[in-house]
Amino acid sequence: MDKEKIMNNAKEDKEFLTAGVHLDRVIDYLIISKLNGKNIYVEFNGHKLYSFLDDEDSCYLKVCGATKKELEKQRKEYLEKLEKEREENKKEAQEMVPQWIERGSKIIYPQRQDMWEECVKMRARDLYYGKDLENALDIMEHLEKGSSIEEANKILENENHSGRSYGIVLSIIVSFSKRGPEFYRAVKKDLTKEQIEELEKIEKENTFFARELEDAEKE
Repeated sequence: MDKEKIMNNAKEDKEFLTAGVHLDRVIDYLIISKLNGKNIYVEFNGHKLYSFLDDEDSCYLKVCGATKKELEKQRKEYLEKLEKEREENKKEAQEMVPQWIERGSKIIYPQRQDMWEECVKMRARDLYYGKDLENALDIMEHLEKGSSIEEANKILENENHSGRSYGIVLSIIVSFSKRGPEFYRAVKKDLTKEQIEELEKIEKENTFFARELEDAEKE
């Protein structure tokens, strides 16, 4: 029986397929059907897979555009590339730690220096490898120079942060920038009672730290 006749005589099997069935299970089903002498086809992701015509390679080629072995090789290469990039990013972030500490030290209250160093080291090890910290520093430096809230916020918005990284950047700014609470209030709307209380606490600390520095200069 030639290919065309096999396809014309094949009966569609609709009973097997359910949502979420993996292609490997479909292939196993086709093999079993062939062993039982059943000339059937299953429609999977818009492709007709035949028990008498298709094997693992042809099914994967139809559905995925590559054989299973080729896909596994591509996946392995991708994971190796990803791991290499992670190691490079990790190394670069660690090399940047002294520079990030120094940049921050110039614009934060010295009383928060130990906290700042811990923050920098933690951000360098985290998922974003300090990119969130770099963005926060850019904003903090602009605020320190007297830039408007709107100008500083443009730097934040232009980074296209995810929800998590956006929150981290804001947290760094409010915790360490002398204008952090002011920036946070302008950027965030509908603050909760807890957020308002936390901002007031930071502002009181900032006022206390500023007075300490003034008193030290007078001595």
